[in-house]
Amino acid sequence: MTHQGAGCPLAKATRLTGTPRLSLTAEGHGNVMVKLYDVAPDGTAVMFDEQVSTVDGGELAFDLQSTDWTLAAGHSLAVEIGTIQANALNDWIDTPSRKKIEVTGARLELATDDPADDVATEGARAPYLDTYLGIYTSKLPIGEPEFTLP
Repeated sequence: MTHQGAGCPLAKATRLTGTPRLSLTAEGHGNVMVKLYDVAPDGTAVMFDEQVSTVDGGELAFDLQSTDWTLAAGHSLAVEIGTIQANALNDWIDTPSRKKIEVTGARLELATDDPADDVATEGARAPYLDTYLGIYTSKLPIGEPEFTLP
């Protein structure tokens, strides 16, 4: 079972930076996968961070991968907590546990910054960026916001 929660659309661009940390309370034992998405107003979403952890019931906390991603004005952050989905793109990830885990509470801590004063560095667009966007862009259903960003 996978649960997705999305935040309210942002009034201005917001950079998510550093190492996000997820704390959760769960029942059951197995593996859980967490993904963060940048969701455009039309529901087009880019997955930009993910992590897997073992759950042994009770409370646990773990870091996601360090990130530096800017959500544009009007975009939302979506958080997916679910099962490991094995495929060729993430063969480094543990095998799905096929166990039922019920998440009863979760908290995501992440640093934000205002990119308004950013100055672009010299150079061309990263060559891999278009490939990454092609691989990790999908459609997410747009629902009512479940949280807000400060």
